[in-house]
Order: sequence, then C-alpha cells, then structure tokens
Amino acid sequence: MGGLDALPALYGRVLVPEPVLRELEAGAQLDDTARRLRMVPDIEVYALANRISPLLAGELDLGEAAVIQLALDLPGATVVLDDLKARRVARRSSIPMTGSLGVLLHAKRRGKLDSVAQGVERIRRHGGWLANDVVERVLALAGE
Repeated sequence: MGGLDALPALYGRVLVPEPVLRELEAGAQLDDTARRLRMVPDIEVYALANRISPLLAGELDLGEAAVIQLALDLPGATVVLDDLKARRVARRSSIPMTGSLGVLLHAKRRGKLDSVAQGVERIRRHGGWLANDVVERVLALAGE
C-alpha cells in the first residue's frame, strides 16, 4: 500500500478533500495514489461543508485551499501540507499541520515504517519536491 494504509493508525480519522482526490486522479498516469487512497477503508473522501473561501482560492492552488478549508470547517483537524505558501496560510490561521516528512518520521517512530529514506525516494519518484536540507534533518532525527 505504500504506507497510506498506516495513516488511520497514526492519526485516527483521515479525510481527503474531494478537490485533492480530483487532482490526484488527474495525475493518475504518473502516480497511483488516488487508486490506493480509495482502497484504504478508513480514509474518507470529504465533501467540503462550505465553499472554499475566495480568499483561499485566490491565494492557493485548489488542493491546498481545500485542505485549509477542511481544517476551518473542522476545528482541531491537523492538516498535511508541503507547499510553503499553504503552510504560511495555515500558520496564520492557527491550523495544526505537519508535512509529508513529518508523517514519515511519525510513522517510523510508531513502528509503521522501516525507512524514512525509502519514503522520501517514493515521494521524489512521483514528482514531489522536498528540500534537501529538510530531508537531511529529518533523516538525522530518524537515525538514518
């Protein structure tokens, strides 16, 4: 499953906003993440309760705006964001967040992942960009 099946054990309720799933499906020829997400019974595709704020939509890509809108709809939700601009918006809105590297590190610490480095490689292989200096710090924290 590539680690997606571990997310509910790590975080409890896991919601993926519909616009994020649509973005993943649009890139399906490059990556099978959308298909794998649908295979994990404890990951829910979430229809936003409110329309995405025009302020968010004007500042961020649709997927990132949807993630932040979800957190605004569900106070206390922790979001996963890697985009720097989206992280700044979340911080300004006091939304708890982590990034892909934080998820990998948490999974390793909880015994759900053997290697953070392999997770990093998978993200990069599928087009994800991660800053080398941040990767190095996280690998050091993971003891790799």
